[in-house]
Amino acid sequence: MQKRLIIFLLAAMMFGCTQGPVRKTAPSEITPAAATEAMESGNYEQAISIYNQLMATSQPPESYEYRYLTAKAMFRAGLQNQARDQLTLLPKAGLPLALRLKVQLLRAAIPLKRDPDMTLTLLLNPAVPEHLLPDQQALYARYHQLRGRAFAHLGDHLEAAREYIVRELYLQDPEKIQANQLAIWQSLSLLPASSLRKLRVQPPPDVLSGWMELVSSSKNYSLTPDEMKQRLSKWRQRYPGHPASEQVLQMLLERSQELAERPANIALLLPQSGRYRAASSAIQDGLLAAYYQDPQRRGITLRLYDIGEDPQQVNVAYQQAVADGAEFIIGPLDKSAVELLAEQEELPVPTLALNYAAPPQSNNLYQFSLSPEDEAREVAERAWQDGYSQAAVLLPKGSLGDRLFNAFAEHWQALGGMIVSQSRYDAKNSDFSTPIKSLFNINDSEFRKRRISRLVGGQVDFKPRRRQDIDFIFMSAFPRQARLIRPQLKFHHAGGLPILATSHLYSGQVDRDADRDMDDITFCDMPWTLHAESPQQALRKKDATELQIHRGQLQRLVALGVDAYQLVPLLPMLESHPYEHYRGETGKLSVMENHRILRQLLWAQFTRGIPRLQEERVMEVDEDWQAKN
Repeated sequence: MQKRLIIFLLAAMMFGCTQGPVRKTAPSEITPAAATEAMESGNYEQAISIYNQLMATSQPPESYEYRYLTAKAMFRAGLQNQARDQLTLLPKAGLPLALRLKVQLLRAAIPLKRDPDMTLTLLLNPAVPEHLLPDQQALYARYHQLRGRAFAHLGDHLEAAREYIVRELYLQDPEKIQANQLAIWQSLSLLPASSLRKLRVQPPPDVLSGWMELVSSSKNYSLTPDEMKQRLSKWRQRYPGHPASEQVLQMLLERSQELAERPANIALLLPQSGRYRAASSAIQDGLLAAYYQDPQRRGITLRLYDIGEDPQQVNVAYQQAVADGAEFIIGPLDKSAVELLAEQEELPVPTLALNYAAPPQSNNLYQFSLSPEDEAREVAERAWQDGYSQAAVLLPKGSLGDRLFNAFAEHWQALGGMIVSQSRYDAKNSDFSTPIKSLFNINDSEFRKRRISRLVGGQVDFKPRRRQDIDFIFMSAFPRQARLIRPQLKFHHAGGLPILATSHLYSGQVDRDADRDMDDITFCDMPWTLHAESPQQALRKKDATELQIHRGQLQRLVALGVDAYQLVPLLPMLESHPYEHYRGETGKLSVMENHRILRQLLWAQFTRGIPRLQEERVMEVDEDWQAKN
């Protein structure tokens, strides 16, 4: 539809608005009501057509309103540039007050996802002070909502929560108030528990401090229902009149009840020999470390079932585990074995598989994996939020490179990005000049040099040039290759290009001297390897000696085992509350509709050979502003 809209807009520019739209609309349908109906039904092309005709047949200030509505329809259709152009045609003075504020909001919404700083710049102050428009509460509510979302995109979740708290003062509808309180909750829940404690500086009955204390209580998964009741009772006494609804408090009680219902018998279906032995051992050690760290482990029994290398053994082991009284099953690890479970229409007990397969037939099967495809999609999201649109892709030859490329390309192009160049390298080599030259079309530049030299009959002063249409490089490489590729990129005049990479390039161990060559590379990784704050921070320090026997990439599988154990009591809560997440060792975890565990990773950048954490950002917004406003 976007392509058709662009064709329509070009035609309208050629023939002028008075010529009417490309697709004719019956005169009886050229009404504001018809345009509104088209907008609400998602028929933005028709809405643009009607608003254009209404604009052409009306006079200011009415025509100004129709131009604004035309821009709004374009924005909803994804035509941000065209929407911006329409707004620039409105006069800077002479607009009705309410329209002046609406134009400011739309103008600020256009760059939100790509340049939230610009959104905040455009929203430093309302275009019209509140006392001049006391009857436009919805517009001021939208103003603070948009500022909140901009702060969220920048990773400043505390300021986002402040904006949503102010927004609620302008809301009357109970459903919108409830949705707004959910936005406050989501913003604060993105803060680590220590930040919630440190930043709660205002004493009761401060509204923000009250929210922060509630969210902090929700992160304590060891509280029994009775303990949660007592904590909420004391909270009510400290924060009388706090706007948090009864639904929010009831949600906390329900969560504590769900978390109290823990399975007592857990079966582990993992291979103890064969090609998955090392991976299985790392997962098992991480899982056991989390188990022994659990204060409630005395009521929980773990039993291991060796399923070997034959995927067919998974059904036998599964049935045996159920017969032995298993109330929850973790595993298998092999993708083929997971596929066999996914094909079954009914599984008798909840099961957390440690790999991805097809969408499961049974609602009892969850899938949890350290998928490289997920990392490639996160790179695409990050690049798009950073304002990039044209990517160069440098990946290894082989199946891993194919998987990464397919996942990145699909998501990147769906966002609206372009892949302008790609190249593959042989991971066994140390000289990567050939694939790098191919990536930047440097071979063409050198060919032109040789041709000119032949024409002039001698040497010419020449400096090779790389192609100039690249915004950033998406790269995946293991440490040895990445330490060599980065200097060679600089040698070939690409030192200034941003590089976004997957976690493969980091060994998980700080090595200042070896990793200095990767300075300025930004990559995604998990809290466990980046030593970020997480619930199991003490476990990492306490069991460092035992768990460090697993080196390199196996450390990430240790974290997978830790989180697999932690997810056992959390899955019902995460599934019934889609906005909830668990800040685990492998990332920020939530349950998707297809029962896959979604991981959102952290971002770090090498500086003087050390990975430095960056601010967390919102990859998925909690509410579609452009569709609802």
